[in-house]
Amino acid sequence: MQDPDFHKTIVMVLFNDVLMLDVTGPMDVFSISNRLLPKEKQYRLLTVSDRSGLVRSSCGLKVHADLRLQDCPANVDLLLVPGGPGAYGSTHPQLTAWLPGAAKSARRFGAICTGIFLLGEAGLIDGYRCTTHWNYVERLAQRFPEARVETEQIYVMDRNLITSGGITAGIDMALAVVSEDHGKDIALEV
Repeated sequence: MQDPDFHKTIVMVLFNDVLMLDVTGPMDVFSISNRLLPKEKQYRLLTVSDRSGLVRSSCGLKVHADLRLQDCPANVDLLLVPGGPGAYGSTHPQLTAWLPGAAKSARRFGAICTGIFLLGEAGLIDGYRCTTHWNYVERLAQRFPEARVETEQIYVMDRNLITSGGITAGIDMALAVVSEDHGKDIALEV
């Protein structure tokens, strides 16, 4: 259920070996947007994880998720999966089992950089146009041949899926979401 104090809920998934810039870049875009928006139009920002306690990022920074997967609210506006070595080099069976239902109940879902591999493992990119960091596009296309991998765009929006090409492209992607939600002027100010 949507929190009545917020206009839209954005959920960022955390897992071991997540790349912190993939998390913090987009989250800062939404956080700065909140400073510019009236209270009734602000984003509610949440993090979720498949574990309680601390999640260790790829740089060693440890963070604590707001919620466990099973406690994530339904019907969020945007569900985002960041990248990092944990997204393409490890398995997360609990997370990939949870993602299909969470994505289905979200208005939009997406991935920053190599987070697309977790969406692919969850069966969520077949038939969609998507992208990832240029260094991983070939691997993505080979691993998920039913996905329509784009190579020349920094972010791709296809229906309710939004994906970005890399760390800073995740910021551009978040700005595109802000522009869609609140207009180009707010996005430019952010």
